[in-house]
Amino acid sequence: MAANWRRCQKCRKVLPVEDFEGDSEICRTDAAKASGAATVTSRPSAATTVTARPRTQATPVRDIRGHGDPEVRARRARSRALERLSQLHAEEFADLLREERTAEGLT
Repeated sequence: MAANWRRCQKCRKVLPVEDFEGDSEICRTDAAKASGAATVTSRPSAATTVTARPRTQATPVRDIRGHGDPEVRARRARSRALERLSQLHAEEFADLLREERTAEGLT
């Protein structure tokens, strides 16, 4: 499944392989923007247009707090609290992480 997707190096979006021209690292949309800015055509029919297949509208990401199983919500709250704690006490967290990684044999 991952072979059917690629990240555009210009807009950084993950798009289907069909949105890229061969082995190009940028998607057709960005390539058209780049060539459109550099090329001026005298008539609209002289420019080649690529019609993309219509995509289904993705649902917007919404706040997931307060949704789901209580156990999942508890784990999510713990994970957020640990993330905030590691940011508030960055030096102590780095020391503890270094000790634990050494204990696991990771240098």
